[in-house]
Amino acid sequence: MSKSAHTTAPAPQPDPAPIDPPMVDEADLLAASVARVERRLRMLDELAEMAMKLASRVTERALAEDAAASAKAVAGDAPADFAADDLTKLSRAVRLTLDLAGRLEETLARLRSGEITVRAARRQEHEERASRARNQRDAAARDKVAEQVTMVIYSESESETESSDLLDALAERLSDDIVYIDVEDQPLREAVERLCGDLGLKPDWSRWTDDGWPEPDEFFKTREPWSPFNRVSRKPVLR
Repeated sequence: MSKSAHTTAPAPQPDPAPIDPPMVDEADLLAASVARVERRLRMLDELAEMAMKLASRVTERALAEDAAASAKAVAGDAPADFAADDLTKLSRAVRLTLDLAGRLEETLARLRSGEITVRAARRQEHEERASRARNQRDAAARDKVAEQVTMVIYSESESETESSDLLDALAERLSDDIVYIDVEDQPLREAVERLCGDLGLKPDWSRWTDDGWPEPDEFFKTREPWSPFNRVSRKPVLR
């Protein structure tokens, strides 16, 4: 007698991680709605054309049958009115189809207007975002140039007045000198070297790197040459 095989029930599998639904693009939804309405309008046009053709055939058949009936008319026979009923139904169907098509055309016009508006707004948003990003990059590049020249100013100035004058001259060059209007597009070394030359500064280029002079934060922690704290004193120096 064979033993029954015992199989272990498979372990329950964890539910798959939920997938975040994709972000809905309003312009794409409107475009899809436009396509659906356009397709329905084409169908209504085809239905209206088919109804008109049927009405024409019914009219032709009614005329032919009416002529045949007149040729064989028997006193007391009632005229056939089935063709009139058919034409009435077809006429009503055509009117309803055209009415629905008119409403769909109004809907289509609104959808197209909304689609144009949404796409224009999205295009403007993209342009504004790109402009902000470009301005941020430009500002960061100008700040980097100013930072490097400021390091030289602090290291070479012999007085606070001279340092203040040089900083004002640096700001003036960067804001008003046409040579530096596109300083963010110039190589860093080229822009710094030209500014130092225009300001009469002679920096030490031996420690220059592709990213400027190293450790600018550490540099600004040092005292200026004119700092009163450079003097040894057992008493407060600012009194």
